[in-house]
Amino acid sequence: MTGLTTSSRVGGGARVASPLSLPRSTVFICLALSALALLLSTHRLTTPPKYVFDELYYVYTAQQYVGGYEAYSTAVLPQDDPALEWTHPPLAKLIIAGSILTVGDNPIGWRLASVLFGVAGVCLTVLLGMGLSGQFAVGAGAAGLLLLDNLYLVESRTGMSNLIYAVLALAALAACYRAITLPLPAARLPLMLTGVFLGLAMATKWSAAALWGWIAIALIWRGWQLMREPGAKPGRIAREWAAPAGLAMVGVPALIYAASWLHFFVTGHNLADLFALHQDMFHYHRHLGVVHADSSAWWEWPLTLQPVQYFLASRRDEVIVILGNGNPALYLPMTLAVAWASVDWWGRRSAALWILVIGFFGQWLPWALSPRGTFVYHFLPAVPFGCIALAVLVAAGWKRGGIRRWGAVAYVLLVAALFLWFYPLSTAAILTDGQLSQRLWLPSWR
Repeated sequence: MTGLTTSSRVGGGARVASPLSLPRSTVFICLALSALALLLSTHRLTTPPKYVFDELYYVYTAQQYVGGYEAYSTAVLPQDDPALEWTHPPLAKLIIAGSILTVGDNPIGWRLASVLFGVAGVCLTVLLGMGLSGQFAVGAGAAGLLLLDNLYLVESRTGMSNLIYAVLALAALAACYRAITLPLPAARLPLMLTGVFLGLAMATKWSAAALWGWIAIALIWRGWQLMREPGAKPGRIAREWAAPAGLAMVGVPALIYAASWLHFFVTGHNLADLFALHQDMFHYHRHLGVVHADSSAWWEWPLTLQPVQYFLASRRDEVIVILGNGNPALYLPMTLAVAWASVDWWGRRSAALWILVIGFFGQWLPWALSPRGTFVYHFLPAVPFGCIALAVLVAAGWKRGGIRRWGAVAYVLLVAALFLWFYPLSTAAILTDGQLSQRLWLPSWR
């Protein structure tokens, strides 16, 4: 990992740095991009001063937590306006409730947690991009591209669970990468952190189960690599790798998931109630089907064919819209970029390849098997990894010079231009009907 103080070679020949300190350049870029993320996500944060999209479930439920009211009843399906959100584990609502208690029961309090998680996701992308590629420019570029994704911006200023989950999943994979690239026994801490973030992700959304499975395979692969090293001692590997990995993948996530339900028990419920709630949660997702006009299939997400309307209000010839959709210049190219990087890294950066493939395809393609309706925001956890792959291509084009450098510059300018063009639809800006129509390019966007 570029710029850190000491390093060793493990896992497919990649050079891995010891996390003793971060260089000033990395700290500076994280601070600069964090400031930009805060600026973008807090602009017009209180607009609209009412629930946006599923805030009428998540924020409303968090308000019930704060007020001490019953917040886990499954008697009413989360389809009314507003209604309790009981179909997912409680962590995201608890985080929003903590923000409300800290800042107040107002739009800032509803959305501040997502703002801060959005900033954290940018910094994590810097560090993971550096780690996977070994290039500072790739980490900085990937985070910059992530900031130019309109869907990431919308989610980072809305009080829901999607961005919280995406950042926790990103943190779990970043910790996993450290675990599979550090020598024994230094891998213990990142192993435990992997388990912590997996548990937090599972306590936010059950979709973390797929991520848990992919990470388990990565840790098994790492154990197999350790066993093949010259002079490998099975007893030492079992003690310093297998046992900590087992604890990180089973004990730690289970403990954190159980802890996320403490509020459930404190408010007068028991184990039988928890079991019944989990049955209702499973039944809801299993039989939900497609119940929303803005739902879309997994293959549509890279094509940005079907956005989600988060908010709509109009008066006379003015309209305010919040439209959740990816930057068209990012989403399809990132799918191709990940495929290219996977081929390029094959046999050279095996640990990085594992994380890139798990992070992108492993968090996207399982949605093809989902029995319920899905939305473009389910693609969000894969987006940072797509941005990393794109940054690898942009950095390579810049380095080669000539027409490739001009192509890299032109591409980044295109991404930035489209981000700015759709920025009013991400931030509830006041538009005329004509200005809105100019931005609704496809019939499915209208």
